[in-house]
Amino acid sequence: MNISTETLPSAPQEAARTAALLAALEHVQAVVEFDLEGRVLRANSLFLDLMGYSANEVLGQHHRMFCPPEVTASESYRALWEGLRAGQVREDVFLRVTKAGKPVWLQASYNPVRDAEGRTVGVVKLATDITAQRAQQADFEGKIAAIHRVQAVIEFDLTGRILDANTNFLDAFGYGRDEVVGQHHRMFCQPEFAASSEYADLWARLGRGEFFAGRYRRLSKEGKEIWLQASYNPILDVTGKPYKVVKFAVDITHDMTSATETKGKIDAISLSQAVIEFDMQGNVLVANPNFLRTMGYTLAEIRGQHHSMFCEPGLVQSRAYRDFWADLGEGKFQSARYRRIGKHGAEVWIQATYNPILDVDGRPYKVVKYAIDITAQVQRESAVAQKVQDITAVLHAMSDAIKRLARSAGRSTELAEQTQREAGDGSGLVRRSRDAILAIERSSSDIHEIVDTISEISSQTHLLAFNAAIEAARAGEQGVGFSVVADEVRKLAEKSSLAAREIAKLIHQTVSRVAEGSRLSEEVDAAFSRILGAVEATTRSISEIRIATEEQEHSTQDVARLLEDLQGRGSPRQAD
Repeated sequence: MNISTETLPSAPQEAARTAALLAALEHVQAVVEFDLEGRVLRANSLFLDLMGYSANEVLGQHHRMFCPPEVTASESYRALWEGLRAGQVREDVFLRVTKAGKPVWLQASYNPVRDAEGRTVGVVKLATDITAQRAQQADFEGKIAAIHRVQAVIEFDLTGRILDANTNFLDAFGYGRDEVVGQHHRMFCQPEFAASSEYADLWARLGRGEFFAGRYRRLSKEGKEIWLQASYNPILDVTGKPYKVVKFAVDITHDMTSATETKGKIDAISLSQAVIEFDMQGNVLVANPNFLRTMGYTLAEIRGQHHSMFCEPGLVQSRAYRDFWADLGEGKFQSARYRRIGKHGAEVWIQATYNPILDVDGRPYKVVKYAIDITAQVQRESAVAQKVQDITAVLHAMSDAIKRLARSAGRSTELAEQTQREAGDGSGLVRRSRDAILAIERSSSDIHEIVDTISEISSQTHLLAFNAAIEAARAGEQGVGFSVVADEVRKLAEKSSLAAREIAKLIHQTVSRVAEGSRLSEEVDAAFSRILGAVEATTRSISEIRIATEEQEHSTQDVARLLEDLQGRGSPRQAD
C-alpha cells in the first residue's frame, strides 16, 4: 500500500507531538533523569513531591540517596546500573525511601537513552507510586498467610479439580500434595454423596459464583470421618466471572464428636429424668415429656409461667424462696430434695438439681433443672419412719421392762449373796455342833471307863464286905458291930454296882445317840455344803443374768437411738 507523503507528519510536527506526549507523561508519572553513573540530572515535580525533596537537593546527587542502605549495598543494585549502562531496560517494583525516611513503593521502569549513533548516554526513570496498593496487598497477603497458618485451604477449578492445597489441609486428610493435585473434590466425599444430584448442584452453583458455608462431613485418606467448618468461595477474574474456587476450612471433628457425645448424654438423661428450663426470672422456657408427665401438665399450660406454680404458696412468699432464685442468678448450683405441687394439687416429691447455664462471658442466662420423681420412695420412707417410731416406742417399753428386770436381778443377787452368807454360817454352826457331839462322844467314852472302874470297885467292895461278914460271924459277939457295918457296906456296894450298871446303860444309850447325832450332823453338814454350792451357783447365775440384763438394756438403748436417728434420716425433708 502506498502512503502519500502529504499524510506523513513533518519533523516539526513529530517533535511537537513527542513534546506533547512527554508533557502528558510528566503530568501523570514521576520522572527523573540520570547520567550513566547514576547522578540526577533532572526530576519533575511529581517525583520531587513524592520523595519530599526540592530540585536543588537532588540535582547532582547519586540515585542511592533514594534507596535503603541494604539495597545500595547489595549485588543486585550494582547489577542494575551495570545493565542500564549496557542499554538494558529494567522494569519492576522497587522499594525506595523519602527524605523523611518513609518507605515508598514504586512501579517503575529504568529506560536507557541513546544518541543518534545508538550509544547509551543517560537513563530516564518513569515511576508510579503504588505504596497504598502495596500496603493493601501486604495486608491481603498477611491475612491470607494468617489464614493459611490456622486453616486448611484448598483451591479447585470450576469443575472441582484440585489446583493446590496447603499443609494444614493435607495433614488433616493424610495426603501428600502430589496425591491430590489434579484429582476431583469427590475423593474426600462419601461415595453416595458424590453420586447425588445435591453434589452435582453444589458445583454447578459454585460455577455460577454462588458462595457456600456450613459444616461438612468428609473422609480422610484412611477413610476416617472428618468434620469441617468450611466455606466454598468462588474467585472472580477482572471481568467479574468465576475462574476458581477457594475453600477455607477448620477441622471441627473433635468438637463435633464431643458435641455428639454430649448430645447423646443429654438425650439419655432426658429419657430417664424430668428436665425443665427456666429463664433467669424463673419463667418456664421448655420442659421434656418426663417432666410434663410427672407434674401432670402439657407444655402449653406451663410455657411462660413462673416456677412458683409448682410450689406451695407459703414457700413462694418466703425469704428462702427469694434467696433460692437470687443464688441461681449468681450462678450458684442448687441440689436437694424438693416438695412440689402438681396439677390438681397432687403432692410430688423430686430429687433435683438446678443448674445455671453460663454464656461466653461467664454470666448465667438460663437455668436447667434435672429431676427424678421420688414420690413413691418418700411415701415408703414415711411408712418406714412410722414403723420405726412404733418400734422405737416398743423398744422404750422393753428398755423400761429390762431396767426393772435389771433392778430385780440386782436385788436377787443381793438376796442370793445374803443366802450364801447365811448358808455358810449355818454350815459353820453344823460343823461346830458336830465337833461338840464328837467331844461329847469322847467324854461319854471317858465316863463309861469311869463307871466301869466304879463297878469294879463296887464288886471288890461287895466281895470285901462279904468276907468281912464271914469274919464277923467267926468272931461272935465281938464281930456283931463290924458285921452290921460290913452288911451296910455290902448293901451300899450293891447299890453302887446297880447305879453303875444304870449309868453304864444310860451312857451306852447316850453314846449310841451321840453317834447317831454325829452321823446326822455329818449328813446335815454335807447337805449344807450342797446347799452352799447351789446357792453359790445360783448367785453366779443371777449375777450373770444381771450383767446380761444390763448389756441387753444398753443394746436396747443403742438400737432405740439408732432407730430414732434412722427415723430422722428417713423422714421426708424438703429444701426450698
